[in-house]
Formats: sequence, C-alpha cells, structure tokens
Amino acid sequence: MADTQPARSFTKYGLSWRADQYDQLKVEMWMIQKGGQWKDKSGRIFGNGLSFHFEEMRKLLWPHMDDHRWHNLCRDELLRNKITVLMGPGSSGKTNGASWVFLCEYLCFPQETLVLVSSTDVRGLRLRVWGEISDLWQKAKDRFDYLPGNLLDSRIAITTDTLEDNEVDEAKRVRDMRKGIVGIPTIQGNKSVGLGKWVGVKQKRVRLLADEAQLMGPSFLSAFANLNKNEDFRAALSGNPIDISDPLGMAAEPIDGWGSYMDVEKTTVWQTRFMGGVCVNLIGTDSPNFDLPGPARFKYLISREKIQETLSFFSKDSPEYYSQCVGSMKIAMMARRVITRKMCRDNHALDMPRWLNDDRKRIASLDAAYGGDRCMFGWGEFGTDIEGRQILCVYPPFIVPIIVGKDEPENQIARWVKHKCEDLRIEPEDFFHDSTGRGSLGTALARHWSAACNPIEFGGRPTTRPVSLDMFIHDEETSGMRLKLSDEHYYNFVTELWFAVRYMIESGQLRGLSDDVMDEGCKREWDYVPRGGVKVIQVEPKEDMKVRTRQSPDMFDQLAILAEGARRRGFQIAKLAKETDQSDYDSWLEEEAKKQSDIFQSAMLEHN
Repeated sequence: MADTQPARSFTKYGLSWRADQYDQLKVEMWMIQKGGQWKDKSGRIFGNGLSFHFEEMRKLLWPHMDDHRWHNLCRDELLRNKITVLMGPGSSGKTNGASWVFLCEYLCFPQETLVLVSSTDVRGLRLRVWGEISDLWQKAKDRFDYLPGNLLDSRIAITTDTLEDNEVDEAKRVRDMRKGIVGIPTIQGNKSVGLGKWVGVKQKRVRLLADEAQLMGPSFLSAFANLNKNEDFRAALSGNPIDISDPLGMAAEPIDGWGSYMDVEKTTVWQTRFMGGVCVNLIGTDSPNFDLPGPARFKYLISREKIQETLSFFSKDSPEYYSQCVGSMKIAMMARRVITRKMCRDNHALDMPRWLNDDRKRIASLDAAYGGDRCMFGWGEFGTDIEGRQILCVYPPFIVPIIVGKDEPENQIARWVKHKCEDLRIEPEDFFHDSTGRGSLGTALARHWSAACNPIEFGGRPTTRPVSLDMFIHDEETSGMRLKLSDEHYYNFVTELWFAVRYMIESGQLRGLSDDVMDEGCKREWDYVPRGGVKVIQVEPKEDMKVRTRQSPDMFDQLAILAEGARRRGFQIAKLAKETDQSDYDSWLEEEAKKQSDIFQSAMLEHN
C-alpha cells in the first residue's frame, strides 16, 4: 500500500516550507530570489531584506567567516548600489567582501548570471581574486553538493552548464560561458587589453569584480558603459589608493571632488561621480582590530602589529605607509599634476564655446609616432566668445592609421594629414607637427603637401616669450615690474608646451576638451628643479610617465602642439592671477605709489 502520509513541513519567516524540498540554505536562497522582502495581496510583509538573507546564506555556506563592521558595511553597500568602490589598505578584506556577495548571487541565479572577475595578469588573478572566489565556491560545494557550478580551472572559469547538458546535439557540446564565473586577466605581455571580448556580452544579470583596480589600464572604465546595457549590471572595484588619475581613483572620485575626502582618518562612504556609485573607504587605523584593547581579534585584518612592521621600514609620510596602512588618498597625490579634472570642470574646459561671430582661425597639429606610440592628429579654432574673451576650442583627436609594409610611415602620415586638413579647410602654414627625431616627416610633408608646414621641436630650452599677460616679477635692473619670461619659469620647452595648456584652462580660455585627453593630462606630474640658483618648473620625462602609468601621453602632446600653434598665430594667454607673484606686485605698486606721493609732496607749497 502506498505511503499517503503528507510530507513534513516547517515554518520560517511566516511561511510554510516542505522539508523534502527545502533545507535552511534553500530557504535563504528562495528569499533572495524573491528580492529579500515583498508584500502579498493582503499587504502582509515577508522577508527581512537582502542584507539579512545574504548574511544568513553566508553563515550557512562559510561559517568560518567573521562578522565585523567592515564586513557588514561592504555587504550592505554592494547590495545597495550599481557601482561600489572598495578602497583601503592591504589586509582590509576588500577582495573577500566582494567575492562572497557576487558568488552568492551566482548560486541563487545560476542560469541568468555572469560574474566577470578581473585582475592584472594571470598570475595575479590566480593569487588574488580568482583564488579567493574559487576557494569559497569549493567550500560551499563541499557543504552543499547540490549547488550549481563546474570548475574549469584551466580556463579560469566556473560554468553552470556541463558537457552532458548538450550531449543530445553534438554540435552544441560546449559550455555556455555566459552562465557562470569567468576570470579575466586585463594585462597580457605587459600591455593592457582590458575586458576585450567580454564588453559586448549579453546576460540578464552581469556582475564585474575588478580587483587591484589601481593597476588596470587607462581604458578599463570605458567598458562599463557597454556592460551597463545589460538588464541588471553591478560592479565592484577594489584596490589600494595610489593615484587619483588611475582607474581606482577615477571611479572613487567624490561627486564634489577630492578636496573634501583627502587624508580621511575614519572609515567613510561617499557618492562618486562615476555612474552614480559609492566609495567605501576603509581606513587601516580605524580597523575593527582597534575596537577593543589587546591582541588583534581578526588575524587577517590590518592590526597595530602590522602597522608597526611597516613603520619600521617606511615613514608615516611615505606613499607605502598611506597605501598599505592607512588606505586614503593623500593630498600629496593630488598636488603637482599638470592639470586636474576639477580644474577643467571649474573653468568650463569641457564645455563648448559660445562664439561672438564667425571670425575664427583654424589650426591643426600632429604628434607623430610609429612603431609603438599612437600617431595623433587634432584640430581646433580660436576666436572671441560672447564675453569678449579669446577662446581656443579643440575637437576630439584622430589616430592616424599606419599600415605596416605598405609604404614608409612618413609618406602614409603626410598623405593622410594633407587630405584631412583639406577637408577641414586648414592651410599648410596653419599645420604644426612634432619634429623631435622625425626629420624625414618634414621632407614627406613637403613632398606630398607643402613645405609651409611648421615643425615643433619638443626638446631644448624654453622660449623668451612671456608666460602670460599677468605674471609679473621684479626686475632688478630697472627696479620695476615686468612680465615673467618662459625661460625664467620653465626648465625645458616641453614643460612650456604642457603648461601653456594648463594656463589656458586656468584662464578660462580653453573649450571642447574631451575626457580622454583630459585624463592623459591629469596623469603627468611636475616638480620644481634648480637651475641657475633658482627653482623652475619641469614636467616629468615622458619615459618616466610611461613606466609609472603604462600610458604614453600622445593625445595631450598633440594638444600641447595645437596650443603652441595657436600662440604662434596670435593667441594670447590673457589672465593668470593664481600664478602671479602677488606679494611682489603689491610691493611694487606700493613703491610706485610712494614715489608718486613724494613727487607731489616736493612740489607742494608750504604755509607758515
């Protein structure tokens, strides 16, 4: 006789569950699948919210993990926001925090979830975030063998499908890599390749976990816009703060700029400019290990002992201490950049001009390169805006295509430039190009177009032109004030070229600047160096910048040439009050006023 006894059931969260279909883990996963909390038709509320049920799921899968305030903060922000930046020192649990949350999402929605896990190279990927997430998956699988996923370690992937899933159709005996977790190295052969083929992937739920984001290539964040076209996209970026212009720093930039969030001393959360996300800044000296006296409770988190070990080698002012022990952006990281994003935004450099009339001068420029760097062409025009200011408007640059083996690169560049300038109605005498080590390019331009093109040599000393129309210095010979000359202000000519763009921006005379050109300018550093008993400004050598940022500033070099061309065609940097030595200027005015007063006094009649 058949067993007709009803299946046993249990009650949890005000709901009845069949014991033969649900265990405690499946209950939590079902609650997550329902959104964490919902109302029935009568208005009754069920569920305690996503954070609660994710945490209950975590306790069942990984009971060894600790529950502390950093853990809770990261979990809540990851579940609440589309873009979450986890920025902090080493040993702060950033990688673990994002790994277990995204892994739980995959386990709850295995047929409609793709988790992209990215780091630098393959070795770094396996040692850090992939090692973390695959270890967590294996531990969960050991406790609950019915959980989805098949490990393909050779391909750095966990897939929902098995080969048997498609064995009916021999032609389809492959795993669908869009359902699972895939590790992606973003640097191959010391070259940034970004997310490559995955940027166009389509899946209902896409998650991106970018570990060591501060070391990613310059174009890494550009993939987010494409991935965001999926129905449900979320991303977590984690890393140690190094530079406000690397991908981590750009993604973490506060909505009102970095000024309010430099040298943060307590764990802080703020809104970011990038895609309306948030940054969770975990501060090492505010570690949960500091909440109670005595030995560190959480051995894997930064502690007093670890901080002291670092201080035995590095000072408190060192980048190593701030990156590895504190975890906040330091004011010094923001100082001495040729330009900053805030500078560009505040002075409307990204806006388009409002011209007074059609009386404008068109010019073009080229940063010639082949065999490595990009060959960049750009153009612009200057005239007067409706406020009566002289404005230089620049337009997005082009990469000049060079086909290897077809013809000499110089000939290809010369022909391309000629046709482009003719299309833009720019005369050869208004075209300027980098001639540094490119003597044959001038010959090719003369042969294919015109000898009237203007070469600009990046090397050598700065010019004797005034830096701007309001930067004054005291002249010892005349005991008066005069305009400061470029060779008194800069170390070399390339510095003069780059700072001319900065001063155009600060004076509110540059418009049309694109984000990618701006980002290159934000990466280059400068410093004061001694020359002739005084200190002058020098931008860091190009090769040093390329090593530090893994990027060549080809687009900004092109812009610097364009700015130089504009100056040679009559453009003047008109106002730069911030850089004027105001104290000298004021004292000179006082002296002149006193002289004038003395003259008047000497000519006045005295009455007895």
